[in-house]
Amino acid sequence: MDFDMESIEKRFIKYNQNNIILTGEQIDILNEYEIDYTQCKSMNELINLIERNIDDDNYEDLDYLSMQLAEVNYYHNTN
Repeated sequence: MDFDMESIEKRFIKYNQNNIILTGEQIDILNEYEIDYTQCKSMNELINLIERNIDDDNYEDLDYLSMQLAEVNYYHNTN
């Protein structure tokens, strides 16, 4: 079995501040769209910032990322 270490490493958490937890893959997507996640003070703020950048169907990866983060946020804040 052949492993691609670069793709495996992108799935590790690379950012964990202000209750915002992001993997390398998620950071790559945010950087691609020039979304500065480091300025956000909460996961909700980041999700809202992403949502403001989604304006048509050409942003499937951003839409998917927004759904991922919303799910993480929900489970993180629900006991």
